[in-house]
Amino acid sequence: MNVNGTSAAGRPSASGARLTGDDVQHAVAWHAALRTLVPNTGVRGVTVEAVEAGNVDDVVITKAHGPNEYVQVKATVSAERAATLDWLCEPTRAGGASILQRFYRAWIDLSRNETRPQLTLVTTRSIDPADPVLTLRDRHDRLDGRLRHATSAHALEARARLAQHLNCTDDELLRFLADLRFRTDASEAVWRDHVAEISYAAGVRADEAAFRLGIAEVREWVKTNRVERSADDIRDAIDRLGLQATEPFTVLAINALDDHVVHPDAAVTLDWVDRFRGTEARNRRGLKSPQEWETVLRPQLLDAQRELRRLGARRILITGTMRLPTWFTAGVIFQETAGFTVAKVKDGELWVAPTGVPPAAISLSGSVSDLPVGRDVALALAISADLTADVRGYLASTGRDIPLLTVRPAAGTSNASIAGLEHAFGVAVAVRDIAREIGRKVRPPVLHLFLATPAGFAVLLGGIWDRVPATQTYEDLTIDGYEPAFVIPN
Repeated sequence: MNVNGTSAAGRPSASGARLTGDDVQHAVAWHAALRTLVPNTGVRGVTVEAVEAGNVDDVVITKAHGPNEYVQVKATVSAERAATLDWLCEPTRAGGASILQRFYRAWIDLSRNETRPQLTLVTTRSIDPADPVLTLRDRHDRLDGRLRHATSAHALEARARLAQHLNCTDDELLRFLADLRFRTDASEAVWRDHVAEISYAAGVRADEAAFRLGIAEVREWVKTNRVERSADDIRDAIDRLGLQATEPFTVLAINALDDHVVHPDAAVTLDWVDRFRGTEARNRRGLKSPQEWETVLRPQLLDAQRELRRLGARRILITGTMRLPTWFTAGVIFQETAGFTVAKVKDGELWVAPTGVPPAAISLSGSVSDLPVGRDVALALAISADLTADVRGYLASTGRDIPLLTVRPAAGTSNASIAGLEHAFGVAVAVRDIAREIGRKVRPPVLHLFLATPAGFAVLLGGIWDRVPATQTYEDLTIDGYEPAFVIPN
């Protein structure tokens, strides 16, 4: 074998696959371990290579409530061969049971002692786009829903083949598949990103050195004893390794754009994808029923606030897929005056409001003193892009004479105009202070807020948006102008 895990003939060696499998398995295990530290996930403990888990023993995740999770990793050094139904049904080289048969037997055995054990196959392979079954996988990585309703001849034939392969009825097949997840494309690099994401929520360092220390810790668990590690055990390991960074966060997930994103560790998830116009994340803009910004979405955000308060959560990490008015309004709902600390991960860095940061230098397109008293005012934040012309055109289309002020960072408008967290917060403070000045001097009935900013900036700004006029936010519809979105009451 040569150093990259392939044989002299160029084929991946068995030991190379074993090394890759161990790397991914240990990353999956460390990710699960960190989940025990995130508030309100329900994860109680984690076991690596559990003795009594049969064919799904790589990582066992026990829950305080609800079914336990059993994860098995199938890794390859080479990605030449895709994940297919044939691969899942293929017997071992020695003629033993296939991957799917081993999972089914494990599901049957585990179901004797617990209700609906949740099984996950993690593989480095990618799904073959021509496969009639695996391409039916849904956003939760499951097959049962779409396979149940599939009507194509290939899908029906494959469904019958699966039932025959597992020697079960069609109903038993679908119940089994409802408890089985297929997580593909699961390289170590992918799981390194997953670990970084959960590290922020757990209050743990998320750098490369921390990742390597975590992987080494899991290796020691495998060498010493294969018992369940509780949250207290994980905290002890974090302290011993010097990985503690901050207090943990409870996760709030909001999906408004991407219907393939799932956040299993979120205490509360708001799923709004189907309410937006568009066919994919890139072009989902504006609600099918625009009145729902205020009649549905904002009430659900307030319900989420009440639920997280009921859970005792005060440090909230917001994640998901959404556009700027939603990021901003989430920041408002969970701001400090409501008793929360709000955060977002931006470009691999945790963005949470720093202390002692003065207002940063900004430029304003006009003077607040020149605005007519008692009339609405529009404020355009041209941080990442210059939206002035678009906003001016939209305001003209409404037939209302609303004066417009554009705010820019001192360095001008560009994708690089914000130089890190402290600068972003300083600019946010300066913008908030302008809004307060407008409120004092102009007393507008409504401040119309248009955003062209990084999402992290929108969260920071929302987190300090208090003592300002009642604010109307807007969804950017690109060439179609803007749509009134959330209203922030005074």
